[in-house]
Amino acid sequence: MKTALLLILSLLFADIAKSQVLNVERVRADADTTGWTGELGADFSLNKYNDQIIKVGGQANAAYFSTNHGYLLLSNIDLVNVDGNSLVSNGYIHLRSTLHRKNSFSPEAFVQYQYNNNLGLQNRALGGAGVRYTFLTRPNLRGHISTGFMYEFEEWSLSDDLTVKNEYIKSTSNIVVRGQLNPQTSLTMIGYYQARPDRFFKPRATSENQLNIRMGRSVTFRVSFTMTYDFEPVIDVPNLTYELKNGIVLSF
Repeated sequence: MKTALLLILSLLFADIAKSQVLNVERVRADADTTGWTGELGADFSLNKYNDQIIKVGGQANAAYFSTNHGYLLLSNIDLVNVDGNSLVSNGYIHLRSTLHRKNSFSPEAFVQYQYNNNLGLQNRALGGAGVRYTFLTRPNLRGHISTGFMYEFEEWSLSDDLTVKNEYIKSTSNIVVRGQLNPQTSLTMIGYYQARPDRFFKPRATSENQLNIRMGRSVTFRVSFTMTYDFEPVIDVPNLTYELKNGIVLSF
């Protein structure tokens, strides 16, 4: 009964609020855009980790694009009631800078902190740098490839008195294609591949598809589906997890 009530309240909230953005590529501006931009929102989502759960989240994103460079700040927090008693939460904050963003090759640097109590991830901190290559520039279609390296520190909780700490150097790459289907509708497809150099073919890979339907000048209905495969998860969780989100996003 409580779960059903949470689902109803979440759906109602999503209808009048804004959906969150999980991927840094979602808030990138076009090459000819300058100035400040941002999003504030909340969302309803369906997840599958060890359990199938309903989640309500909130987020604030901001970006500044100068004539030559771009700077992103993304933050997110999610809350979920799994069994009527347990409060599960996860969140992150991400900072990224892209230099000479209008060039075909653009250097990038980033730092991130996150946690996910549902998966048992107490802390994850990472920082890295790479290069972004624009391989497709058409009026209604753009494509980018990014690749680089990052340092990652993780702290996992296996039980109340047992934790695992890991430190890795990893390669990180992604490919992004954005298309404008019509004046009101756009589609973004993103693929991520992260792996240790000595275990390159045992990655953490993510695929994300996002559909945006513009409902007004600043209001967009957004649906996204994210699927992640971790070849060697640290703790006993499924290799494959997914997340489905929908809601209304308000941009400024």
